[in-house]
Amino acid sequence: MKQLIYIMPLALGPVVAQVVDAKATFNAALDQVKEAQSENLGPVITAVLDATGGDEQAYFRFMQEAADAGHPVALNWMAAQLLRQMRVQRQDAITSEAAARVKALIEQAASTGYVPARVELAHLSGSGIGAPADEKTGMKHLMEACKANSPRARAAYLLLSGRLEKEGDASPAVRAELKRKNYFVEEFLSALMARSNEEKSREWLTLAAEHGSPGAACTLALYNLHQGDAVKGYEYLKLAADRDNPEALAQLAAMTLPEAPLPETLKHIVKQDSGAAIRLFQRAALLGYTQACIPLAGEYLKQPEKYSVERIFELYRLAADDGDPRGGVAYAYCLANGRGCQQDAEKGVRILNELVDAGVAFANMALADLYFNGTGVPADMTKAISYLTAAASAGVPQCYTLMAVLSQLGNASKASDPARARFYLLMAEERGEMNARHSFDALVKAGGWKFIQ
Repeated sequence: MKQLIYIMPLALGPVVAQVVDAKATFNAALDQVKEAQSENLGPVITAVLDATGGDEQAYFRFMQEAADAGHPVALNWMAAQLLRQMRVQRQDAITSEAAARVKALIEQAASTGYVPARVELAHLSGSGIGAPADEKTGMKHLMEACKANSPRARAAYLLLSGRLEKEGDASPAVRAELKRKNYFVEEFLSALMARSNEEKSREWLTLAAEHGSPGAACTLALYNLHQGDAVKGYEYLKLAADRDNPEALAQLAAMTLPEAPLPETLKHIVKQDSGAAIRLFQRAALLGYTQACIPLAGEYLKQPEKYSVERIFELYRLAADDGDPRGGVAYAYCLANGRGCQQDAEKGVRILNELVDAGVAFANMALADLYFNGTGVPADMTKAISYLTAAASAGVPQCYTLMAVLSQLGNASKASDPARARFYLLMAEERGEMNARHSFDALVKAGGWKFIQ
């Protein structure tokens, strides 16, 4: 026993040192963002992922700790998370506790002299979040941020003060100031795009991309890809991703997956690699683009020896919190199964039923799985088939094959029914399901199917 006591600190030493080093790296990157009066968390995310070998949960943990310690960048981040949840849950923007918390966090960050928080205060005041809308106070915050040379504040002020001409262009003086000060930013893009002038919008998007706007570069990427110019679209996508645009990162990640189909013109340009795709998805998700969470979870599922079910569950939770119906279904299914979390079957089934009522077809499939296996609910073949039928009617044709599988296998509430299984399989084939019989044979041999493997 004495030998074990002496050995344990030596064995734990490198692990502790690694965590300390990662935290120190995170703190240094966060301080750099603060000193630069920036709100771009891309460098912080990259630093944490590099220091931890791609552990996105460390980023959330470090950010929470930094917010608790009063770091203004982390406070701003925490407020953004609460604001997103508040909107998804449709909480009252003025009176809810979440709105008051958002305002308090931003005020605390702004009190330290962090200019991006001052811009957020202007937004909160103008939008009526945490208190009734007060445009006068909002403009006061905006002008203070302008005096601190905030590009976002200056751009918003130029728009609000009416210095853009009616046709969507800027006066020569304003245009010169925008170019000199590098203020071609998303606020202008949205104003121009709303006027449906494609030629003028493309001109300003190009100017904005040339002057550093990641959103403009991403928009141009998607436009060129849609127009069939894959090479030009990819170049803009790379540019936007290098500037930490989350949508561009996710789009680039999808193209980087080994199984992703590529246009001929890109096959010799894009290096497809699952590790690179995962890192891109991670960066997108951590920058708040929760649409990246589901494909990232899918990649984690392919490597269970490397990525834990707890990490996968957290990705589903993030997507669910942001209102993604796929994330909501996966999150509820995991709750019902106790997969990566403490089991709460009642809550999981309740959420799935709410999603069914909202018209989410895949929630029916998840409930069918639960009722067939008797997980969190009593086994009930009739209900399982009923939910699969509803999903099939909602446009998920492979459910007929799954109905055939369940009928062939039977469960605790109903014996195997091969005749009914053949009937459902015939329905699947008649509706054009690809490889229905092959899938049926494989699933029967495996003893069933899981909504999430």
